[in-house]
Amino acid sequence: MNEFDSAASAPASGIPYPLLRRLADAQAMREMDLRAMEHLRISGLMLMENAARSVVELLEREILRERPRVRIVVCCGKGNNGGDGFAIARQLANRGYRVSVVDSGEARTPDALLNQQIWQHFGESVSYPSPDATRLLEKADVIVDAIFGIGLEREVEGAYREWIETINANRSATRIAVDVPSGVDADDSRILGVAVRCDHTVCFQVGKPGCFQFPGAEYAGRVLIQDISIPPHWSEEASRTWRLTKACIRSLLPSSPRDGHKGSFGHLLSICGSAGMGGAAVLASLAALRNGTGLVTAGVPGVLRDRLLAQAPEIMTLSPPGSLEHWSREHVPFLLEEAVQRDAIVLGCGLGRHPETQEFVRALVDELSNPLVIDADGLNLLDPESISRIEAPTVLTPHPMELSRLTGLGVPEIQSARIATVRKYAQEWGVVLVLKGALTVIGSPEGEVFLNSTGNVGLATAGSGDVLSGVIGGFLAQGLNPLSAALAGVYLHGSAADCLVREGLAPSNLTASELFRGLGLARLRLGG
Repeated sequence: MNEFDSAASAPASGIPYPLLRRLADAQAMREMDLRAMEHLRISGLMLMENAARSVVELLEREILRERPRVRIVVCCGKGNNGGDGFAIARQLANRGYRVSVVDSGEARTPDALLNQQIWQHFGESVSYPSPDATRLLEKADVIVDAIFGIGLEREVEGAYREWIETINANRSATRIAVDVPSGVDADDSRILGVAVRCDHTVCFQVGKPGCFQFPGAEYAGRVLIQDISIPPHWSEEASRTWRLTKACIRSLLPSSPRDGHKGSFGHLLSICGSAGMGGAAVLASLAALRNGTGLVTAGVPGVLRDRLLAQAPEIMTLSPPGSLEHWSREHVPFLLEEAVQRDAIVLGCGLGRHPETQEFVRALVDELSNPLVIDADGLNLLDPESISRIEAPTVLTPHPMELSRLTGLGVPEIQSARIATVRKYAQEWGVVLVLKGALTVIGSPEGEVFLNSTGNVGLATAGSGDVLSGVIGGFLAQGLNPLSAALAGVYLHGSAADCLVREGLAPSNLTASELFRGLGLARLRLGG
């Protein structure tokens, strides 16, 4: 089964899978390698040669054309990743560059051992630990990390740990990882005790998830995916993980007919805000309008209704009678009657955590049928049982602390396994789950996971999550299904911050309300 067959067999969610970048965990990559060698008769040595060439070409393009006399040290482990390293060293020597090898002794796989033996005819090789190996690493201008490959699962200890620490201690050297930085879990980005901090990572054939999530992404540096002639092949059991692309998101954007009117572009109801937190309602509602939603009504407690108009006259408001400061269960029928007249709902931004509001939220979500985004206090007032009972098509947008409360997992546990955590709970709860943070992770009820590729640290600011909820809710109101709305919303939200920084705004100066202008810039970049 090839990549496109796999995409075709996935749920009919409207996602243009061929426009995404599928990522391979260690097991899927091993199966792909094995199929290439055993069924297609592509030898392991040929694959190593192709892999080595892709790294050498990167080195020449980025460094060696300008600085041909730099001292290069290739660090080779005992497995096939080390075999790639020996081939890299040989190809560099063949092209006349100054290259040495630091290895860990005799290679353990046949192909790696053969490349190690061939290398002995070309240049110097010393084993770590030894004073000579340390001196080579300390004086190196370029260090190629080919110590561990994608299969590393244990903590890095002993001499290997010292070896990696010695590599990292040379802060002036440019460091390049072969397939994945040694010490980074290729599947979920955990740091296995210690890892090589690289400026570049060359992933072979398919990207590895650990290079596109923090903390692994911090160690991978700039990631380049190189074709080494392994035909893509995905078994039915292969985990389904993709990285978002501009082309995919552009294809998801709602159409804008020239004869359209405000009623053509959906009507969103945002049920947000409480006394002292009216700004959250404004941010979520305005974000939906800025994202092309035709009409937005903010359902807010009575104390906020008229104040909201002064901040955003484009937003319609509604409240039950009285100047209440928070929602309570008695207001559920009022909102259910209003909800049937709208296309989608955003629930939770700035609701507060009053006990009466908790009863309100749990009773409301039991009855709603509209496509729904739940964020912030909406999540804080729910429990897993309440979520599992929701029948409406739903997107949840927790940050790690909110997901921790819902799952019982510690924040460090979630952050060290973001992909696996999102996959598990999106399936278990039957929702689209958006785990916010750097390189946001989106999971579908069918077990698919998507990694965002946009955004910067400027999004770590008050109200940014409210804007994201409004953007996703606006896409729901305009007719996108929950998964498409979440993917497009997360990508566009991150791209808005990137556009502002590209214009010269320092990330530390970015505020949530400035994202409105960024959304317009991001839509222009996407062409819609």
